Amino acid sequence: MPPAPLRVLYLLHDTRRSGVPAVLAHLIGSLDRSRVVPTVLVAYDGIYARELRECGVAVASLGRRLPVLWRLNRFLLNIRLVRMARRADVIHVNSAVLALSVLIASQLGARVVFHLHEKPGRLVGLIARAIGAADCVVFCARNCADHFTKLPAREKRVFLNAIRLPPESAPGLVAAPLKIVMFGSINRNKGQDLLLRAFSLLERQDAELIIYGTVGLSAHGYVRGLKKFVEENDLSGRVFFPGPTNDAEEVLRGATLLVHSSLNECLSISVLEAMAQGVPVIANDIAGMNEVISDGVDGFLVETGNIEMMAQRIAQLLGDPALRARMGEAGRQTVREKFNMAQRVEEFMGLYEELCRR
Repeated sequence: MPPAPLRVLYLLHDTRRSGVPAVLAHLIGSLDRSRVVPTVLVAYDGIYARELRECGVAVASLGRRLPVLWRLNRFLLNIRLVRMARRADVIHVNSAVLALSVLIASQLGARVVFHLHEKPGRLVGLIARAIGAADCVVFCARNCADHFTKLPAREKRVFLNAIRLPPESAPGLVAAPLKIVMFGSINRNKGQDLLLRAFSLLERQDAELIIYGTVGLSAHGYVRGLKKFVEENDLSGRVFFPGPTNDAEEVLRGATLLVHSSLNECLSISVLEAMAQGVPVIANDIAGMNEVISDGVDGFLVETGNIEMMAQRIAQLLGDPALRARMGEAGRQTVREKFNMAQRVEEFMGLYEELCRR
């Protein structure tokens, strides 16, 4: 008789469109339910919570993210955690913002996986204690593991971020106007101002720039500056800020290329999604991107802050459909070989089973 499946409780602070929820949605949706039965506890509802419910996953949510009371949901999440922990064989906590949840789960005697997706500027005591308390700390990229290298942990592993591969399809002809897209929260760290300045240097007028993403409370001034730049440089009608999208695949099917201008990133999911769709990518040459992109092969890396170089690479790809096709296919192959969730899910299920045997 086969063993009973393990019960894994996943904790997320958010399930709106962003990198961490995307990774976990891909992971949970790919699990072998004969080995792992997932339950998800989230502070804020969003598109990924709805998608998981639609595929039969039990998701407990504390509601929408409200502008004034958003911290309250994280507090209530830990109260719910105390009630749900006893029914879980393993608790998989995601993101440094839930470090307190790691400590609470550990105090309850649970087996805890602490999954880190970011590199906080300061390694505050709460995060350090959570890393020390977890049964295993999983890092989403090698540069993320390097950031925390001085902090002791019972066990550390690197499981590279990954996505579920989209259905195979032949790349279609992209009709004019050519579309440059970027996904991500709109803030200074994501570098949308660099992308805008590079776009303004292009000589051709038949390309559009579409910047998708949410705007946090602290970023409204930054966004006003971006829109002022658009107006002052006569880019209105060619640059758009439609807000977040819940259908990145549909957007990418009509995209000519994706630019990821982030200044600090562990391992971007939007870059993986674009590469998986055969869309060529340009990114800053930072630690999180050079783990993914081989410059000139499956994408372009540009010197961070060098807007002339970024503009040159954008113009090169816009003007060369054959190069876009070659680079797009190479990107697809990179994701299939290195960032395929089918590979990563085995690593996670193996980790859960190993923790339960100890």
